Amino acid sequence: MRHVVVALLALLPGCNALAQVSAQVNVASDYVFRGVSLTDNRPAAAAEVNYDSSIGWFAGAQISQTRLYAESHAEPEFVVDAGYAYTLGSGLTLEAGATYSIFPNFTFWNYHETFVGLLAQSWNARLYYAPDYFGRGGRTLYVEFNYVHALDERFRLLAHLGALRSTPVPVEGHARTLDASLGIGAKFGNGSIEFKRVATDHASYLYPLAAAADRGEWVLSLSYAY
Repeated sequence: MRHVVVALLALLPGCNALAQVSAQVNVASDYVFRGVSLTDNRPAAAAEVNYDSSIGWFAGAQISQTRLYAESHAEPEFVVDAGYAYTLGSGLTLEAGATYSIFPNFTFWNYHETFVGLLAQSWNARLYYAPDYFGRGGRTLYVEFNYVHALDERFRLLAHLGALRSTPVPVEGHARTLDASLGIGAKFGNGSIEFKRVATDHASYLYPLAAAADRGEWVLSLSYAY
């Protein structure tokens, strides 16, 4: 699937030699998405490929392991995205696009989001809207802010803050859930390592989980980019 996305985009008018294709593989002690473990607090692997055209169009595809409600073993999740980025003045970039999350063996959990974002060299902010989050009948807005501060040529400080609001409010749930993370990362050539603390203010019932999610944990991840 990932190679198909890149191959099709390479045929679009305006895509020239300045377009870039990149890939990355990742292993982590847990797959945490918006403060919630999607692998039942177990290790997970992921791989992704991204395409950036010289005129602003971009697309990507990712495959990850998940272990959601009623799954006896790890199942794949595919996420594809596409959009357009426009460079503004003062080093800012405005982007808009859409993502689609696919669970091949549990298609009733499939969902899509549209998003807009503002990106700078050391930070970015995005707003996402989903009309049927994880196929559970709820409309959601998710806003996030990410910040990276370089400590030196190798190490950097990583910070994230996000807020998810749902309509209607899930049974026994909350209309709003906050998540945050703080950690440190380091680059070694094409490889990188990150160690961070992730947390939420309370359990979210919007996800197809076997039990209420933990509110905080340490996550270690290793990545290699091509």
